[in-house]
Amino acid sequence: MTIKVDLLLVNPGNRLEQFAKLNELATVAQPLGIAIIASIAREKGVSVEIFDAEAEFLTPDEAVKVIVDRYDPVVIGLTAFTTKMTAAGMILKGIKQLMPNVVKVIGGHHPSAIPEKTLLDEDVDFVVAGEGFDPIIQLVDKVKSKSDDYKIEGLWYKKSGKIVGHGLAAGPKDLDKLPYASWDLLPMDKYRAHHWQAWDYNLDQSRYALIYTSLGCPFRCEFCSVNVVYGKRGTRFRSAKHVVGEIKLLVENYGIRHIEIVDDLFTVNKKRVYEFCNEMIAHNLGDKVNMWCFGRTDTVEKDLVRKMKQAGINWIFLGIESGDDDVLQTVAKKQTLEKIRTANEILRETGIYIGGNYVFGLGDDTLQTMQKTSQLAMDLNTDYANFFLAMAYPGTSLYSEALINGYELPEKWGQYGFFAPDALPLRNRYVSSTDILDFRDSAFEKYFSSKQYQNMVSDKFGNHIVDFINNSILNKKIHRNHRSEL
Repeated sequence: MTIKVDLLLVNPGNRLEQFAKLNELATVAQPLGIAIIASIAREKGVSVEIFDAEAEFLTPDEAVKVIVDRYDPVVIGLTAFTTKMTAAGMILKGIKQLMPNVVKVIGGHHPSAIPEKTLLDEDVDFVVAGEGFDPIIQLVDKVKSKSDDYKIEGLWYKKSGKIVGHGLAAGPKDLDKLPYASWDLLPMDKYRAHHWQAWDYNLDQSRYALIYTSLGCPFRCEFCSVNVVYGKRGTRFRSAKHVVGEIKLLVENYGIRHIEIVDDLFTVNKKRVYEFCNEMIAHNLGDKVNMWCFGRTDTVEKDLVRKMKQAGINWIFLGIESGDDDVLQTVAKKQTLEKIRTANEILRETGIYIGGNYVFGLGDDTLQTMQKTSQLAMDLNTDYANFFLAMAYPGTSLYSEALINGYELPEKWGQYGFFAPDALPLRNRYVSSTDILDFRDSAFEKYFSSKQYQNMVSDKFGNHIVDFINNSILNKKIHRNHRSEL
């Protein structure tokens, strides 16, 4: 018997396409946005279910089969970032073929960046640009009442052969007005933390959840598309009480231990961070959770970091990006190598684990500046490091520059995945895409195989984590199609 439902929300999955042989190391996170939409739907009297194909580790074809066999929806809504668009498109195509009367809608970062192209390229009836909290619910009401008046903020569709767009949908200014996510509609036992977050927990990545304390970012890094959904720079906040109430629910009802604070910049407002930490400590949650967050080097202060540690934040990832001051200026990061080193020293003193995020192939990168970035990573020797590629995601300034300069962009959405065999980072006037790929992979191997890094990991986490790095990370060589030897 199928489940009749007004709205079926789907998180497409493509771990194999996105991470290839490294998919076993990838985190599996809750689709937080659609889980909040589900709660709003419930408040509005709209029946709703969530199907997380990513968590179930299903291919698009397998996902379509489950949807057809299990559900009888009026509207199906998908969410997708660029790297998931291939899977999303395949699911939409399958639904169109096998469930022709079901209305299909897609939202998220990618459709918000290029709504017209998404409508033209995908088998979808509607695109939501911006925050989908209200537009999706309004659309369900219109479909159920058989109204053809789709003048809804943020909704895009075709009418008489032409594309009609209603801009970007805005969310509430007061985020406390948004309900908690519908955790009960998600397969909570199937989510897993980043492996490094569990290094102190014998690599047990279970009991993991996302939480957000703010939406948006006040900065404009050239490689980031975060504000595409919001239409402008800026940050809105939840109150500390509201956030901690949800964390308390996660701990008590679902036994959650590992928590990822998904804010684009958690430390942007020092007063707020103190309020959050004090609320966590007041509820005796600091010893019950193992959290991590993103931070900027210029927001790292000793007293603040100590308070964060008390509240259960054990890892801070810094957006270091480059080892060259001139490149850092072009990225609009407003940080310097001196600030980077100072932040690193403060975090080490306070006992918080440090993650360093580096990007190769930025706008003014050369082989020489990328070497500086690699050397900076070696010098800082942070507890973990991510080596990213400068990808021209739709909605970023890199994407606009690529179009202006005529640089090659990926033909398939999967090529935006860092670990995909055919990954295509954006070239610049100094280095080619293949040079950037090769440099990144070499820097990654150099960092994680170095004696100074492995000795540090052994001292902090134990030899079994060094064995894990060697056997589960370094042994899984990344296949790149352009390298014939692989």
